[in-house]
Amino acid sequence: MASKSRTKNSFLNLIFGLGGHILTVVVDFIVRTVFIYTMGKSYLGITGLFTNILSMLSLANLGIGTAIVYRMYKPLAERDEKRVRVLLKFYKLAYRLIGTVIFLLGLALVPFLPYLIKDYDSLAGIGIHAPAFFMLFVLHSATSYWFLAYRTSVVSANQERYILEIVGYCSHILICIAKILVLLFVKDFMVYVAVPMGIGILFNLVKGAVAKKRYPQYFTREEASLSKEEIAEMLKDCGALLIFKVNSVVVKASDNLILSSMTGLATVGLYSNYMLFYRTFTSLFGQVLTSYKASLGNLYATDGIEKRYRYFHITSFLASVVFGIAAVGVAVCSNELIEVWIGADYVIAQPMPILIGIELYLVGILDNLGQVRHVSGLFKQMWYRPLFSMTINIVVSIIGAKYWGVCGVTVGTIVAWSSTNFLMDPRLIYKHAFANCRPVRDYYVRAFSHIGVLIAVAAADFAFCSHVLTGRGLLSLAFHIIVTGLSVPAAFALVFRKTDECRYLMDMARGMIGKAMARLR
Repeated sequence: MASKSRTKNSFLNLIFGLGGHILTVVVDFIVRTVFIYTMGKSYLGITGLFTNILSMLSLANLGIGTAIVYRMYKPLAERDEKRVRVLLKFYKLAYRLIGTVIFLLGLALVPFLPYLIKDYDSLAGIGIHAPAFFMLFVLHSATSYWFLAYRTSVVSANQERYILEIVGYCSHILICIAKILVLLFVKDFMVYVAVPMGIGILFNLVKGAVAKKRYPQYFTREEASLSKEEIAEMLKDCGALLIFKVNSVVVKASDNLILSSMTGLATVGLYSNYMLFYRTFTSLFGQVLTSYKASLGNLYATDGIEKRYRYFHITSFLASVVFGIAAVGVAVCSNELIEVWIGADYVIAQPMPILIGIELYLVGILDNLGQVRHVSGLFKQMWYRPLFSMTINIVVSIIGAKYWGVCGVTVGTIVAWSSTNFLMDPRLIYKHAFANCRPVRDYYVRAFSHIGVLIAVAAADFAFCSHVLTGRGLLSLAFHIIVTGLSVPAAFALVFRKTDECRYLMDMARGMIGKAMARLR
């Protein structure tokens, strides 16, 4: 596919992804506000806990989705319809099996719930039947695999993810509206948990129908199947991907489990408010990275090493800017936002916001590295790295939770990621994706220069926001958010204006603004 088409599809994915996500962030915020005032901290805590347990159960997909999509980039670029149909046939069978495994694993976990929740015995007194609620969460997760979910992979791999985004955001907004109505008028937690499952099934069917309508040639009956050798090779990739996925899930999901077992659901509830900011920004700014993933896969399937190397540093710079905005914003403004939003009782004192900001920035730059790993097919190499990451995280988090509470758990995540992913993944990418065309120190010089600028900006923003326009509620909050939101891109544009990656992104931004203004005129 031509470079122009890649740019256009990336842009469409970005616009629809960001636009729809901003809208869902607003409705999520409204739902959470209504939930806090109608249900309270315990319900908030158990929701966060069960969501994290389910993210661990999702490990059952073994990374099959990633492995399949990687193998679709080349046949889609070459319009090899038969090969795509064969891959989708395997994907369909695998996803049905995965949904069943998740359901059975969830069922097997029910007897262990009392050991995962410190104040389990008190839940019945406030109307929470933990096993029933948990199985509803499990069913919601399992049904997402059963109902035509495999079909959407061909749309994503063909650089048209924005089509799915439109359907997905419509589904999410409808779910949020239904949740608000349940909270205000029904006030039943069981119904509140069940609503998303029904609507989710409906919209999964819609997504499947859209994919089939747009690409009917890939959904006709196919007699051929993957060979035993191909399946064996794919399962090797899946085995390596599983270890990477176990790492990413355990590092975050274990936080709520450790807090729940050592400090109780009330602390999990407070922590979940900060995780709302974390998830909002990782999802929102993650759209920037996801928008070009399929195009990146197409580029890696068709272009040479020098072009790959150049675009890697462009995307790395972009990740540093967008997640730098999020990191500084959370570090400086999150406590002020929570106090204005739901009151000082829900605030966790510094350095918690700073730690969340650091973790958020790490997520961004590591996600960018992960995308390059995936589109390069680097699944089996350095499979042992996640094992180190998980071990470090669990050990440091448990010790940290004992002596430093919720902050200690966050420190565990930061230490685990910075000492493993950040140190090892660039070396892997430079060796295999770029054939050592440049020394890996080039990446670290750029990365640490970005971090240095962010530290300086954060310190300046803290000093400014602590003394200018304070104590005026929403007005102060809005002003401080604008200051932190503008300071990071301004600093990066000033300091790195002569670099190739900064010039490229600024030229692209000017071109997009010019086209938008021309259309308005």
